[in-house]
Amino acid sequence: MLSLLIVDDEPTIVDTLAFTIDWEKLEIMTVYKAYSAKEALSILSEHAVDIVIADINMPRMTGIELVAQIYKQYRHVKSVLLSGYAEFAYAKQAIHYGVSDYLLKPLSDDDLIALIRKLVQQIKEEWEEVVSRRRVVHTLKESLPVLRDKLLNELLMNRVKEEEDFLHLLELYDLPFRFDDDICVMVIRMEESLPEFNDRDFFLLEYAVINIAVEMLGDSYDLWSCKDANDCLVLLVRKKSGRDEDGTGEEHKKFDALAMQLQRNIGLYLKRVVSIIVSKWGRFPGDVNVLYSYMTEQIRSRLANESGCFLSGELSEDAFVQQPLHRMYETPTLHHLLENRRWDEYRDKLETVIQDMKQAGSLSSEHVQEAYTLVAGSFYFYAHKHNRLLSDLVGGTSVLGRTVHSVQQLSEWAHYMLDKIQNSDQAEQRSSKDKLTLKIREYIDRNLSTASLQTIADAVYLHPVYLSRLYKDKTGEGVSEYIHKQRMVKAAEMLKDDSLKIYEISEQLGFKNAAYFSKVFREEFGMTPNEYREQL
Repeated sequence: MLSLLIVDDEPTIVDTLAFTIDWEKLEIMTVYKAYSAKEALSILSEHAVDIVIADINMPRMTGIELVAQIYKQYRHVKSVLLSGYAEFAYAKQAIHYGVSDYLLKPLSDDDLIALIRKLVQQIKEEWEEVVSRRRVVHTLKESLPVLRDKLLNELLMNRVKEEEDFLHLLELYDLPFRFDDDICVMVIRMEESLPEFNDRDFFLLEYAVINIAVEMLGDSYDLWSCKDANDCLVLLVRKKSGRDEDGTGEEHKKFDALAMQLQRNIGLYLKRVVSIIVSKWGRFPGDVNVLYSYMTEQIRSRLANESGCFLSGELSEDAFVQQPLHRMYETPTLHHLLENRRWDEYRDKLETVIQDMKQAGSLSSEHVQEAYTLVAGSFYFYAHKHNRLLSDLVGGTSVLGRTVHSVQQLSEWAHYMLDKIQNSDQAEQRSSKDKLTLKIREYIDRNLSTASLQTIADAVYLHPVYLSRLYKDKTGEGVSEYIHKQRMVKAAEMLKDDSLKIYEISEQLGFKNAAYFSKVFREEFGMTPNEYREQL
């Protein structure tokens, strides 16, 4: 939905345009009003406006001077000038200021509606151009480092699902890795906390490390880097010359020697201590997650109290055995998923852990209890973060102390609890919307003379567009429709009091003049206010 600003030093014209046109049908959600060019510029500085309709003949600052300022400061805004016959030639000068069109006074509703429809379509087409292939390709090039980082992290966590989609992304991101390539994984861990460093300093340091790696290894190897959840640099390495077919492992030994030299150069040129861990060699992409998991396990078990170490990939095979709950600790955690109401992702992660446990070669009852404790902890965390008791969310305390002995019992209990919590959250969301709708209506009833979408939004601390959409979804009518309906109901009630003049009723209901009030009243009831009063 778009927004429109009407500018004219004659309030009657502004108010008539604002209230007699069904703007929502034209996809105009918000209509701002200004009675001078200065007021219009103030509104433009505070609100997002898409279309401006301005009279050309205004005191102090003319419409042409206004659109010149708009063209200078707000190039995206569409400007329309209103002019009389005598001013039309003068108005054409404004073509230099990007004026979209002109309308002659006296203004026809049909002409205005046709023009607004045309401008709305133009704005849509311009936004479509923004997301067109040319812009997407340009944006993609700028975003490649972030996109590559994200994709490699997904690969490390074994979250790449569809092979065809993955191949497409490799090509789109200009990555030379192909299925069945000979690869290994290198992890570089910074060993110094560097408390005086800020985020930018760390970024530049990591950038320098990657540059040194590319300089040393780039002739013989393709590198794909990312920063993992443990704040380590991870490099996926691919041999450019193909596989080590002779079986001697000499090429792999040469790479280990280069990796050791990389560690020395980082210390020599950057004056920083790092640990480097190089995995065994495997095949892309199937072995990436296994190799990476093996290395993170080595870091946890062997480098907890060590720094500046170098570990080669040629270690025993038993290190490849993963713990059945390792995915439980991977990011995003269960706490994080619940905190952000990512219900489906929570279920997927839970199901993945359950399947890992079912397929584990040896699973003790302690593993089941560990998983139960972690899942239950995430539920308690969510409840208490929202100032609720978990027993209130799930309908009692009996289910909280449930004894879980098997993976199947854990699965059934966890899904039952999650369904209860999600249903409770959705009910609370519906209740919040009901309360907000009541609050909006109470505000309108108390402030009939001044109520507008913007004033209501300010009163309830919501964006006007979001408020309008939420209210219409809940009630089936627009905010402006409700305001209009309540004003007409109040007008009919006030007309019963003979002591009130028509213009007094008009002013009390927020209409700028009695003539416009009479026009709107007649459209609603089929008779003028005086005729209605006489009938009573």
